[in-house]
Amino acid sequence: MFRKSILVLLLFLMTFSTSLFFDSFHSHSQAAVTQEKIVVYYFHGNMRCRTCNKIETYTKEAINAGFAGELKDGLLEIRVINTDKSKNEHFIKDFKLTNRAVVLVRSRGGQLEKWKNLDRIWLLVRKKEAFQSYINDEIQLFMADDE
Repeated sequence: MFRKSILVLLLFLMTFSTSLFFDSFHSHSQAAVTQEKIVVYYFHGNMRCRTCNKIETYTKEAINAGFAGELKDGLLEIRVINTDKSKNEHFIKDFKLTNRAVVLVRSRGGQLEKWKNLDRIWLLVRKKEAFQSYINDEIQLFMADDE
C-alpha cells in the first residue's frame, strides 16, 4: 500500500513538473516570436578608408554607451556587414544603399517591419560628439516610434 502511494505521488509530481516545464517553454517561445528587435547595421565594402572605419567605431561606441541594457537584453543588436560579399549583396536592394551606411531595422517575429537609413553620418563624421548624439537620438526615436 505504501509503495502504491509513493508511486502515485511520484507520477503526480512528474506530470505536474512536466506540465510546468512545457507551459514555461511555450510562453518563452511565444515571447520570442512576438518580441521586437532593433538591428543597427553598418554596411561597408572590401575597401575601407579611415572615414569608413571611423563611422563603424563611432557607431559602436555610441550604441555601447547609450544602450548597454538593450544590447544585453537582446532588444538591440549591432551588425557589421560587407556588402561586397555575394551573400550580402541583397542588402543593397533591400535598403536602397548607394554608399557606406548605418541603417536601423525593426523586426518582429523575424519579419522586417520598418527601416531607416541614417544619412547624416557623412555630414557628422568629423564631429564625434555630434555623430554619436545623432546615432543615439535616431535609435531612441526609432525605438519609440511604434507605427
